[in-house]
Amino acid sequence: MTESLVQWTLLNNKSLLSEILDFNISNKIGQEIKTDFGRIDFVLSNRQGNHLIVELETILNNRNKLEYCFNQTLNYKNVKFSESTQYCILYADETNQKYKNKIEEFGLTNDILIKTYSLNNIKQLYSKTIERLSLNVGLALPNPKNYTICYLRWLNKIMKTFVDLNKRILTYDEIFIPFQNQTNSKTNFNCYEKIASDFELIEIKNNKYYLTKNGDDFIKNLSPYVFLTSNPSSIDLTNEQKRLILKILTNGNWENKVHKINIYWFMRFLEVTNGTWLPKNHNIESAKLEIAKGLFKVSYKGRTMFEFLTWCYNYCNELGLVERIKSTSEYDQIILTPLGVEVNNIFSLDLTLKKSRMNLNFQYLE
Repeated sequence: MTESLVQWTLLNNKSLLSEILDFNISNKIGQEIKTDFGRIDFVLSNRQGNHLIVELETILNNRNKLEYCFNQTLNYKNVKFSESTQYCILYADETNQKYKNKIEEFGLTNDILIKTYSLNNIKQLYSKTIERLSLNVGLALPNPKNYTICYLRWLNKIMKTFVDLNKRILTYDEIFIPFQNQTNSKTNFNCYEKIASDFELIEIKNNKYYLTKNGDDFIKNLSPYVFLTSNPSSIDLTNEQKRLILKILTNGNWENKVHKINIYWFMRFLEVTNGTWLPKNHNIESAKLEIAKGLFKVSYKGRTMFEFLTWCYNYCNELGLVERIKSTSEYDQIILTPLGVEVNNIFSLDLTLKKSRMNLNFQYLE
């Protein structure tokens, strides 16, 4: 288990971390803090305003690693975020006793707190933390599924066909008309078809496409520009269309609705990661990739995970649920808008109600 995964797990279980450090944590001041004296793993504070600067390590059964740890910790003593600051080495208890003795001696000599944690326990806690933060424990909510990167505004193209032909029921040949002269037309159509079906704008029965009540509302609110361009997919959704999609997204109907489910999982991803690392390319750090794979319960490689997260971000951005803060690093920050917070709360409430129904206790009827 990597140091990054250990750090993520501990910081998401502050009660345990407080116990391990014998430090009553009230706030995390920061993590991965770059200073002139090295990058500090994380800094904590208690209610009295005392700070604890922590150098986190896994197993230290190596002289070079040990010396590096000691040098880093001594360098940190040049850094203070509070007048009352302590310094700590937190490392895995599975370390060989010979090296443990050296670490204890170093701590006594240099006034450094020495604390240990069980790496085996953290491995188990990691899985439990992922489940807790995913909010779907006990529910048969499907895992996310990667599709070609696409946009909600693409719905304009497939739904406009009902208006063009002035029909509420289309055959396959009819609804396929806008895709006939495209490269990979069948693949493209399948993507559009799935979005429209998942957002409950159409129903497919016996190879025919039926306009639903939601679909009727959608086409009534098409932008006028959709009819003035050869590329309807490029036209943004109107506010009325966005309101409709949000109502459908939050109606609690998840069955076979992959695109809706993916948005739910992306919101969970933002919670688990605090929205601090949306990758800008497929070169995702292994520890971060493991966290995402653990959350989504998938085995995606870096490129697939990047495409999946980008695809989900597109949808959320189109609906006004998130804002992206661009950076010069390999990752951008994502924050929920007030609307995004509201939608996320609805997701949580819906899942809580579903859990309550599943776990209803009938013992009082006996």
